[in-house]
Amino acid sequence: MKPVSLRTRLTIFYSLILTVILVGFGLLSYHFLAVLLERTLAQELDDRVIALRGYLQYRDGSLVLDFDPNDPDEAYFVHTATRYYQAFDLQDGSLVVESRDTELLGIRPTSEEVATLARNSRPSDVETSGGIIRFHNSVFQSGPYRFLIRVGISIEPVSAALDQYLRVLLLLIPASVFLAGFGGWEMARRALRPAQELAAAARRIDIERLNERLPLRGTSDELDQMAEAFNYTLARLEAAVAEMKQFTASISHELRTPLTALRGEAEVALLEARSVEDYRRVLGSQLEEFDRLSKIINQLLTLARAEAGEIRLAVADVDLSSLVGSLADQMEPVASSRNIQLAADTGPGITVRGDASWLERVILNLMDNAFKFTPHGGEVQVTLTANAGQVILCVKDTGVGIPAEALPHIFERFYRAEPSRSKEVEGAGLGLALAKWIVDQHQGRIEVESHPGKGSSFCVLLPALDSGARRLNIS
Repeated sequence: MKPVSLRTRLTIFYSLILTVILVGFGLLSYHFLAVLLERTLAQELDDRVIALRGYLQYRDGSLVLDFDPNDPDEAYFVHTATRYYQAFDLQDGSLVVESRDTELLGIRPTSEEVATLARNSRPSDVETSGGIIRFHNSVFQSGPYRFLIRVGISIEPVSAALDQYLRVLLLLIPASVFLAGFGGWEMARRALRPAQELAAAARRIDIERLNERLPLRGTSDELDQMAEAFNYTLARLEAAVAEMKQFTASISHELRTPLTALRGEAEVALLEARSVEDYRRVLGSQLEEFDRLSKIINQLLTLARAEAGEIRLAVADVDLSSLVGSLADQMEPVASSRNIQLAADTGPGITVRGDASWLERVILNLMDNAFKFTPHGGEVQVTLTANAGQVILCVKDTGVGIPAEALPHIFERFYRAEPSRSKEVEGAGLGLALAKWIVDQHQGRIEVESHPGKGSSFCVLLPALDSGARRLNIS
């Protein structure tokens, strides 16, 4: 079964709502009109009775209406008010006088009915061949004589007016619903056209065209907001796909190099018989390549676990002064072997809240990078200071530096700023990405300043312990 379109559902919804509103309005208006007409009819009948009683007189044994026949207003009123008119003697229930219309319609209550009507003054309806007549019953007394006076009025005009109004409603409501449905259908088409255009534009975007964006109409309405949200998602998806492509290319390159070296050395070693010493040398070289592979894989696994939130830091008070000094002493032989001057300046008693092993990893990574990219005879300087509630650890070198266009990307996985930083330098481009994650987990930030040919400066800013870092909750 074909699903009902949104346009159709909206039209049906509009039509149903309008139908309910119109039917409800019609019923209420019909009720109020009926009540209003009934009250008007009752008031007119009461006015006729009150006025006629002023003309009634009992004279010479007869009940007469005393009015001036030469006065057209009085004559017309009496003629109209007495169109349905009867008077009965309450002593025996006999008819005293009646109008021509009541005689022709054959309206003649019995003596018992006359007595009952005299006791009950409420209006009564009488169904006749000419329609329903509503009579007002009242007692008129003149001396010892008592009479039942009945004045009637036809309710057919009221019924006819209500019937006509009902027919108008039955005609207007379907017509209004039909017109509203047609208008709703057209409005839904116009309202949904931008959404259809957005859907068509979205269908044109695939994995090879992620740089395209959904068009904005500039109205800042809900559809523009939806398009902006999709564009934001597309931008994130484009960045994720680009990062994934870069990751695939980088990991392929980083893994292919040691694997190629391992295969080449193994093939050369198998070409001809060699001495035990030669085999030892080949195996030792292969072990170095295995170490390189293991290092890359371990760094990848660590980053993956970190980004998945699976790593929990062991938080404690860390004496950063002692940690930096100890690591500088450990790296001194490395600096000496490369003819690099290492200088460490750490203030005493600088403490932070964090995980000592992960902070050690950040410091070693920054120092190791400084040694890698600083030529022989260069200098690496490590400083640790505390200022304005912050602990600032800086590693500055006099190495090759980083191009300005590369600075925004150096913390991305596998990114290496070639050719400014030598291709011969070992590393997979994962260290700085891991270092940034560690600093972020300690609610700090890492900043870099570099000038090609003059060197680089990496500074890690962490909250000092006395600035509220003790309340730090690292997960």
